[in-house]
Amino acid sequence: MAAPTLFRRLVIAQVLGSCTLVLVFGGAFYVDRNRTIARLSAERWAPALRSAAGLGAAAPAPLPAALAVRVADAPPPGAVTTNAWAPRIATLRETLRADGVPAGAVAFEPGAQRPLTWIEVRGGDGRVRWLGIDDDILEPHVFRRLLFALALGFVLVSAASALVARRLTRPLETLRRRIESHDATASPWTGDALAPAPGDSDDSAGTTATLEIATIESAWRALSERLERQESERALLLAGVSHDLRSPLARIRMAAELLPQSDGVAQRRASIVRNVDVADRLIASFLDYVRAIELPLTATVDAVAVARRLVEARDQPPELLAVVGPQRLDLPHCHELLLERLLANLVDNALRHGRPPVLVRLAADGDTASIEVEDHGPGIPAGAQSRLLQAFARGDASRGTPGTGLGLAVVQQIVRRMGGVLSFEGGNGPARVRVRLPAR
Repeated sequence: MAAPTLFRRLVIAQVLGSCTLVLVFGGAFYVDRNRTIARLSAERWAPALRSAAGLGAAAPAPLPAALAVRVADAPPPGAVTTNAWAPRIATLRETLRADGVPAGAVAFEPGAQRPLTWIEVRGGDGRVRWLGIDDDILEPHVFRRLLFALALGFVLVSAASALVARRLTRPLETLRRRIESHDATASPWTGDALAPAPGDSDDSAGTTATLEIATIESAWRALSERLERQESERALLLAGVSHDLRSPLARIRMAAELLPQSDGVAQRRASIVRNVDVADRLIASFLDYVRAIELPLTATVDAVAVARRLVEARDQPPELLAVVGPQRLDLPHCHELLLERLLANLVDNALRHGRPPVLVRLAADGDTASIEVEDHGPGIPAGAQSRLLQAFARGDASRGTPGTGLGLAVVQQIVRRMGGVLSFEGGNGPARVRVRLPAR
């Protein structure tokens, strides 16, 4: 399950906080309103109730307009007796008693327009009567309207919270996208603070970042610049050392070739040449690692043509090494030398550490191009995959096999620069190394 975003957490927190306040104040308002209505209703009803119950009235008290009193020995069957401790019932009974009406239980009879209120009253003759009050002053469906108001308030609060949270988190989201889209191997991060990153909407450019987010961006800029300087210095060092080492290696090889052709010298000369070749391949790997960082990705390259040319150069029979793919597979934002080095390293690893046959499979899937190199070896253990993508790392099974330990590191560097994903498969079936690259 994906972790909740800051935007979602802010919205939930604001909605819960606002709803809590609305419920607290709404509940307090509802209770206070009911108490006030009960007090006013009791003062309005008291004269008519005293007259109907025969409590000290010589003549029937005049009824207010739109007020009717019904007398019964018991509440109607459909009436519902209320809780005597409810705030409005308690206030109604207290006010009636203060006005000389000994009110007892209270019941409500549901009606089509409004509920009819029944009050238990002991009359002056000692007889208990139930007096029903039908008064237009009582508004029906108050609770429904309150629920509707709360629901509407919830929707408005949620919408306002979403807008506020979006406003607060948009600079952080812009910063996150910029960090994700930033390529540490490319040019340094330049531009205005919190300008829209690729994929951002136009209105994000006008978003004002808070002090905390601006500080984070400033720290990230400084870190990015330091990493860029370190990467540039490392690439310069590798390129310089590799270039400077090739000249003395060439002289050593030439001197070895000029040695006499005697039996004792030939074996030593072959050993010297072999070690010079190993050192030369190591230097070439250094240069490939530097090129993977520095070469521009401005061309569109046919991956199928590069793969076929590479396989033909290996001079292997088709049953040992083959290419399967469409007639053409163009990769934009690419460099032919980098793509060739990527395929060469994967194929050489499969031939050196796997088992034949080796199959290079290319395919297009919508906006993504897939490159797979498959062999019938054991593959790379899942626990060692991340380690073998580091420079100079080698698996235990390849300790006795000549190599530099830079092959997969160069592949990872190229794939990352081209915006792709490198993955490994193995175990029960053939071992595969899959590279997925953008095809648009």
